[in-house]
Amino acid sequence: MPRQARYREIAHVLGRSIESGELAPGERLPTEDALAERYGVHRLTARQAMVELRKAGLVETRQGLGSFVRRAPRRIEVSVDPETRRHRPSDIAGMAGLFTGGERLVERGEVAHPAAAGHLRLPGGIVHEITTLLRNGERPCVLSRYRLAPELAGLRLDPKAGVLASLEAAGHAYRYAWRAISAEPADLHDQSMLEMQAGEAVVVREGLLTHDGQPLCHVERRCRGDMISFVTRYD
Repeated sequence: MPRQARYREIAHVLGRSIESGELAPGERLPTEDALAERYGVHRLTARQAMVELRKAGLVETRQGLGSFVRRAPRRIEVSVDPETRRHRPSDIAGMAGLFTGGERLVERGEVAHPAAAGHLRLPGGIVHEITTLLRNGERPCVLSRYRLAPELAGLRLDPKAGVLASLEAAGHAYRYAWRAISAEPADLHDQSMLEMQAGEAVVVREGLLTHDGQPLCHVERRCRGDMISFVTRYD
């Protein structure tokens, strides 16, 4: 059986110390130089061990301060009623208190997105895209992209109500035709907007809204997996 790489051995030892509570949430970890000296390895080996811990979601790096044991944040539960395919009013009220400041508009405009245009049955591949950001306190947690037909480019947005409520206020009652959930590595835009690190994964929830049986809006939400969980309630 091949011997485990040294950096993985070091990451395993440190990981066990974190999971056992020996290294507490928020505690600063030794520097790469200190780890290299402790384990008798090159500094690059110690650095790779820290990369492994970041990939596992056990530590976070703060610019200019070092690496720290990541605190386990409270996940915000986003629940859906399977009958209506929407959030219950009581859940919406609860989430409103957790997502501070409403949906902040990041940008909007026409973009080429053949896949979304296909879902919306639009020729030409051009959609009107609205990008928003949700925060929990000071921490960004959900980056959403709403893709509509270009004819809806004049939709008036109410930041406190959100894009979907703004659609309904404009007379576009909607229903989800489908939803899909997946995970993928955070890209550079995710890392910037959601304050994530390279190697971390985002939870992607995608769906299609319809109005009177016709495609209305393609929604893509990119979420921090350590802050958001999706739940379907059957009672």
